[in-house]
Amino acid sequence: MSKDRLKRKLRHLCRFLALVAIVWLIHESHQDFLADLEDRGHPIELAHARLHLPTVTSLKPDSDDPAFLQALDANATELGLLSQTSPAGDSVIGFSGSTNLLVIWDQEERVSSVSIRSSGDTVDHVDAILEDPDFFSQFEGKSRTELARGDAISVVSGATLTSLAIADALSIRFGGSVKGSRFPEQIELEEVLPHFPTCAKLRPSQTHTSLFEAFDENGSFLGQVGRTSPHADRIIGYQGPIDVLLILESNGSLKDMRMRSSFENQPYADYPKDDYYLPSLFEGRSIPQLADMNETAERYEGVSGATMTSQAMARGIVETARQWEAEGKRAEEKKPWVAWGIGETGSLGVILLAGFVAFTKRGKTKFFRLSLQVLLVGYLGLINGDILSQSLFAGWAQNGIPWERAPILALLTLAALLVPMATGKAFYCHQLCPHGAAQQWMGKLRKSSFRLPVKIGKLLEKFPFALLLFIVFLTFAGSAHTAAILEPFDAYVWEVAGGVTIAIAFISLVASAFVPMAYCRYGCPTGAVLKLFEFGPLDNGWNRRDYLSLGLLGFALILYLFS
Repeated sequence: MSKDRLKRKLRHLCRFLALVAIVWLIHESHQDFLADLEDRGHPIELAHARLHLPTVTSLKPDSDDPAFLQALDANATELGLLSQTSPAGDSVIGFSGSTNLLVIWDQEERVSSVSIRSSGDTVDHVDAILEDPDFFSQFEGKSRTELARGDAISVVSGATLTSLAIADALSIRFGGSVKGSRFPEQIELEEVLPHFPTCAKLRPSQTHTSLFEAFDENGSFLGQVGRTSPHADRIIGYQGPIDVLLILESNGSLKDMRMRSSFENQPYADYPKDDYYLPSLFEGRSIPQLADMNETAERYEGVSGATMTSQAMARGIVETARQWEAEGKRAEEKKPWVAWGIGETGSLGVILLAGFVAFTKRGKTKFFRLSLQVLLVGYLGLINGDILSQSLFAGWAQNGIPWERAPILALLTLAALLVPMATGKAFYCHQLCPHGAAQQWMGKLRKSSFRLPVKIGKLLEKFPFALLLFIVFLTFAGSAHTAAILEPFDAYVWEVAGGVTIAIAFISLVASAFVPMAYCRYGCPTGAVLKLFEFGPLDNGWNRRDYLSLGLLGFALILYLFS
């Protein structure tokens, strides 16, 4: 490898690593924000409750489950219960962010109403949900069991990902709360420390809705923790049910168990705590193995002096394991490895056609180029809405890529980033962007184009990068979803498009009739980002893209340190 080529590769690597570092800083900043929000909590205020229950005068934690609030009127009569999906449902990402929902239950513990408390998803998609009264009404009248089951729902046209994420958040939040617990005390970090001394945080499990995952300060996974209540609340010992803390190793096997609370009288409640035989029956077994131990639990003779209590503990562990196993199976059945249908197949075909047009001689004929443009605008854009944008990138940087829910957008992103790195060609901007294809059509409406003065043109070329800086600022400020109104791409999802987005799309298309590809050249921050990944073979010496990458990294680092 020549010396010049080696230097070029090193500069390309530095540019790539700078952009990776920016994404990492955005993600870490957002995770710190979420952790701080979780620590402070997001309490349901009386004023917010009054929007749905006008006669409510006070709120107090429900005796069965403090995560629910009782809404009381002036006579202390219960009007219903209030709950929210955060933080358990925060792991579900819609188009670009999660949504926290307020759920109000009637006196029969069925859903009275569902509404949005806050959302990190794109503004236009959230607005589309809010403007469709039928969407939330389909949850009304359902029980916690029915919400946990996650039955198929009617989505809002143009906001499919956000609609499905809302349904999933409800399912995850209430999947482990099928029955009200007889033991309202939730698992605290202090209870877990004797079993995981380095544990610093508990988070809702990604695989079982009534388990929590334990992490140390470095974010390393230690194991899972759960309790037998409410799953075993119907199993009675001598005088009542028993709540047992269960600790699972990182490999999924039971590490330890301890009685948390019970309705038993002394000394019956203390006898099982000193028994070593009972834990030895269950420790070292996985959830499926524990769920299959019913016969062993039935034959267990119990601790001398507390037979009924210890036998109830044994049967409760088996019943809880069965419930956990069912939760895991429901999660697997409900969420396929990837959401793929005829629409995704069609979009994949368009992507492959774009590659054929870009990299083969035959693909450059008029027939294939025109066919691709029609499919880009009509199918990829207006029908499927598969368009990359800064609001999408910013949301993914904060929350992660929901590739299983949006596989085509993930493939488009990979193509937009990797192909320019390998070939030096702006693959997405030139071959896959619906708005770019529409601008090409507009440019053919006039035989002669308007030429901007050179100085004005050079000044306008800096505008997309200025927008990019502003979007980075919005992302660290927690307002990444507002970036959608700075670009025209949501206008292709016409069912949810806002007025500002439509206006930008219209103006940019009209401008392209006079100045070729006006928006791409003078207004597109997404194009500005993708240009940073164009690693051309003739890209010799430090250039503007290298300096811009490092400048963005420095800007992001300042925002991270001082936000």
